[in-house]
Amino acid sequence: MTTAKEVESLEFASKKLLDENKIRHVAVINKLGKFVTGASKEGVEKYLNDEKVKMVYMQLMLDLRMRQELDEILGPVDYIIARRKKITIVSVPTENYLIVISTERDADSEKIISTAEKLFDIIDFKKHNN
Repeated sequence: MTTAKEVESLEFASKKLLDENKIRHVAVINKLGKFVTGASKEGVEKYLNDEKVKMVYMQLMLDLRMRQELDEILGPVDYIIARRKKITIVSVPTENYLIVISTERDADSEKIISTAEKLFDIIDFKKHNN
């Protein structure tokens, strides 16, 4: 269960990540594919309605879970990038969440992934050491 303090930390990290260039939206989803917290950049056109967004979150979590079936053989998933015609979706798993980052197509995915890992891994670390 996610505590209010943890949600606050996740929200802070989401907003901090949103400051990166070319990021449109950041969402933190739990292991069931449900939205925990996140943020969108102001003035950015939304391509999906709320129902489609929920569907995408569940799809991304299912995709991660299916990939994790091979963790013992290939090692854990570091990140997943889906490049579409209008946007790029970057999924970064942490121990307890999946960070979903929607970016412009020409965003520097490697830099964004590195920043996301630094911001969100600290939160997971704190949770296990409290």
